[in-house]
Amino acid sequence: MSDTTPPDGRTNPAAPVPPEGPAAPGTKPKKEKRKAGLGTWARALGVIGIIFAFTPAAGFGIFLGVVALVLGIIGLLRKARAARAGVILGALALILGIIFVNVYSSRSSSSPAPAASPTGSSSAPAAAPAPAVTSSGPSGTAAQMQALAAAKGYLASGIGFSEASLTKQLTSSAGNGFPQADAQWAVDNSGADWNAEAVKAAKGYLASGIGFSEASLTKQLTSSAGNQFTQPQAEYAVANSGADWNAEAVKAAKGYMSSGLGFSRQSLIAQLTSPAGNQFTAPQAEYAADQVGLK
Repeated sequence: MSDTTPPDGRTNPAAPVPPEGPAAPGTKPKKEKRKAGLGTWARALGVIGIIFAFTPAAGFGIFLGVVALVLGIIGLLRKARAARAGVILGALALILGIIFVNVYSSRSSSSPAPAASPTGSSSAPAAAPAPAVTSSGPSGTAAQMQALAAAKGYLASGIGFSEASLTKQLTSSAGNGFPQADAQWAVDNSGADWNAEAVKAAKGYLASGIGFSEASLTKQLTSSAGNQFTQPQAEYAVANSGADWNAEAVKAAKGYMSSGLGFSRQSLIAQLTSPAGNQFTAPQAEYAADQVGLK
């Protein structure tokens, strides 16, 4: 068996390796409806997120964009209709939200401070703290500061970016399109904790319900088609993810069992433990087989 990583870098346990193989002819219509629903929700939330991105509530647009992205990615893994559109619209909502959050915040910060009262009352707001705030942060060119604002927006999304993937997002023509030098300056000055970012990404994968083993999650976090974290960062994230690997094995087993392709206990355990499959340990795979009723 062979293992092919989908375009978004996640492994899909919903079918035997290769996971992107054709769907079983016997797939139930109800299953298809549930799959289609993910794509539809992702597309709808992406559109609403784009609308909010142009308003002062652009932060809510970012939130909806992230949700649409997550639902769209899960939908793509499950081959849901409209999932690709949901991913695109979610990403657009996220990017526009970040841009307009910066626009609205810069407008508010550039608003003139109230003039001091003629009587010299101490109740008038002091203008002194503003320079102190700006002087404590990094100082760069206008382009560098815009790249830094975008970088901090991505880090605040909670998705979990590595240094490499954040730089790629900032420089990509499908992302922000910053020059490499400006993007690298922004990443260097973003104050990111890459170990903490790796933990965010790991928890996101575990929350998807696909079912990751310790080995497959580490591989996903370090993959060039995935998150591109370093090996030590990925190992830290896996160790601090709070995962129950037996429970993850059960999630993966249920995905195979619901595919309609038909698994015996022996073939299910082989799939779950395969180096080209999920890479669970034998005890974890046997536990999962028991839990899905294959005694």
